[in-house]
Amino acid sequence: MLAVTLGCLPTLSAQADDVAGALTGAVVVADGDVGGVALLDVWAPFDVLRIGGFVGVGAIVADRDDRNRVMMPVGASIALVFGDDVRFTLLGRGGMWGGSTQDTKLTVGGFVSGGIGLGFSISQAVSVGGQLEIWGVLGAGETWAVVPGLSLAWGHPVASVELEE
Repeated sequence: MLAVTLGCLPTLSAQADDVAGALTGAVVVADGDVGGVALLDVWAPFDVLRIGGFVGVGAIVADRDDRNRVMMPVGASIALVFGDDVRFTLLGRGGMWGGSTQDTKLTVGGFVSGGIGLGFSISQAVSVGGQLEIWGVLGAGETWAVVPGLSLAWGHPVASVELEE
């Protein structure tokens, strides 16, 4: 299944030249509690700048009722991507999360994050890599988290322009 998906990505990116994005799976470590999250960023690329949005789904498992949560973060996403074969990324997200804590039940709150990433190209338009983020989960059971993850990113790298004489 993974081989089929990776085999299709160059074809998909050729049909969607104006779209870039990343699919990330990560571990969430918040106040000694551990959870996990999957995130999808979709961007419009402008040179090294990527502007768009994100959506995710995750959970943080805790013994404390106000910290035990399931959540769906959603909002705006921005990234700076540098490099071709080795890609360095600066990433920021802001928005909200909806979900539930054991204590509050159904609730919403603010969401902010910032991070860095390092990716390695597996084709001209696809890279795999790791990233490290810091999250602020605001509202019910407010917490800060360290979020290391792995990502699969797509979108054309910045092309080198050579002038003809």
